[in-house]
Amino acid sequence: MSPTFESPLAQPEIPREIALAEGLVRLGHAEFRPGQREAIEGLLDHDRLLLVAPTGGGKSLCYQLPALMLPGTAVVVSPLIALMRDQVDALERQGIEATFLASTLEPGEMARRLDALEAGQLQLIYVAPERLVFPRFREILRRIDCPLFAIDEAHCISEWGHDFRPEYLEIGRVLAEHPQARVLACTATATPYVRDEIIGRLGLPADTPQIVRGFARPNLALRVQEVERAAERRRSVDGVLGEALGEPGSGRGCAIIYGPTRKSTEAERDRLAGRGWRCESYHAGLTGERREEVHAAFADGTLEIVVATNAFGMGIDRADVRAVLHLAPPGSIEAYYQEVGRAGRDGEPAVGLMLVG
Repeated sequence: MSPTFESPLAQPEIPREIALAEGLVRLGHAEFRPGQREAIEGLLDHDRLLLVAPTGGGKSLCYQLPALMLPGTAVVVSPLIALMRDQVDALERQGIEATFLASTLEPGEMARRLDALEAGQLQLIYVAPERLVFPRFREILRRIDCPLFAIDEAHCISEWGHDFRPEYLEIGRVLAEHPQARVLACTATATPYVRDEIIGRLGLPADTPQIVRGFARPNLALRVQEVERAAERRRSVDGVLGEALGEPGSGRGCAIIYGPTRKSTEAERDRLAGRGWRCESYHAGLTGERREEVHAAFADGTLEIVVATNAFGMGIDRADVRAVLHLAPPGSIEAYYQEVGRAGRDGEPAVGLMLVG
């Protein structure tokens, strides 16, 4: 057995109340958001939990804080490299030992991070679901102490869900190799059918506790507008951007515009860039490197607007998205909720506009 990471908050003599308070401060927060403490204590008490909470509701704290309270290395499965990098960077700024594994790493760097995992030097490790099939990674997990597995965007495991990822099906087999570990499955949107499928495919007991928080986002003004001509659509988009962001370069936040096709995103990108907006398109036709560049530029505030297909957005952690616009309806109510929910994560007013023809 490799050495176990010994967190100062994982000592058995530290009362839970103190560990929770100290962990909250260590992660850079002054207080819990609604439902966070209930979820953390539910996970610690019952070892299994399915958490459905609104986009922007702070689900990541619900596994990061328990990871600080438990000895060993917590494993977080996440579908987005940019999200993993953002969260690891934030943890490292707080002095927390964390890293991520993804296909973008050079072989030497991948080996170095796996060595750190095997040596028990990490409190959290984030992994893409594709990593779960690699024999060395699985072997290391079997040798070290893994007290917690957190599955982010857990709806990706469901064929009923709008973001089904076949790679997520491997998670249940990994969990079966760690029957003593706590398991937290998180998502922002899941119907009862999807929740049942998440629990079943992860191999969790049917009576696994579920916390399903309300979906109301009172700071979002949701609008639907019927348009018949391209000129109408352009006026509607420009009107909402002016309302939400003001003029280009005004520094009032950012916007996401969802288009139904790659071609539509590029055309709208060109139009808005011509009007002076710092704007880029994002879709699955771009190289992985280019998608990461656009994601990073949006996350750090370089871009004001991203015009994208539904390939963009899962894991977006920018609080000042003042508007989310859909040039056409998305494929499902669940997809719309997930996408429009990226607006107003700071609690301030934001607009969601969906155009229909």
